[in-house]
Amino acid sequence: MLTTGEQSRKSISAPQFRSMGMERTPLELQHAVEQFLYAESELLDDWQWRAWVDLFTEDSHYRMPIRRNQLRRQRKRDEADDMGGLEVAHFDDDRKSLDMRVQQLETGMHWAEDPPSRSRHLVTNVRLRPGTTEGEYFVRSNFFVYRNRLEAEVDLWAGERRDVLRAEGDSFRIADRIILLDQNLILSKNLSVFF
Repeated sequence: MLTTGEQSRKSISAPQFRSMGMERTPLELQHAVEQFLYAESELLDDWQWRAWVDLFTEDSHYRMPIRRNQLRRQRKRDEADDMGGLEVAHFDDDRKSLDMRVQQLETGMHWAEDPPSRSRHLVTNVRLRPGTTEGEYFVRSNFFVYRNRLEAEVDLWAGERRDVLRAEGDSFRIADRIILLDQNLILSKNLSVFF
């Protein structure tokens, strides 16, 4: 978990996503990014958490800010903007804390995931453009996550992900992920799945 000081020092990429515009992306690049995101979803759905966390860079940042209801005149601002660090988040992880969360799941003794949830991660509306550094890409996508626990617990989450992907060989790694749920009040008993 990043401290407030670390959050404010960490370069937060959210303002780069304000509008992805209508720029054309080379078809091969678009396809490669989409296939990467689909394969990532499959890892999560198949409980391959170690392989999933290995998709993140050592300096990665993974967070889900709490959403707030805003007035119409405030629509140009959102919780992911760099305003000196996040005020409050459901989670705000670096690579080390992500590793710890995965280790907890791997023990088989994670109380919120015993028995493990069945989930389905759907990714759509993938938009991208080159980042500020060679080999980096700003990627916006919409997601829908369905989770079923035990016999009758069902959770549905929808929202947007803002990723910074770094090209590595013929694939990518996730350097930054901001998850923006469309709901501001989470009715689920826990957030023990990854997005």
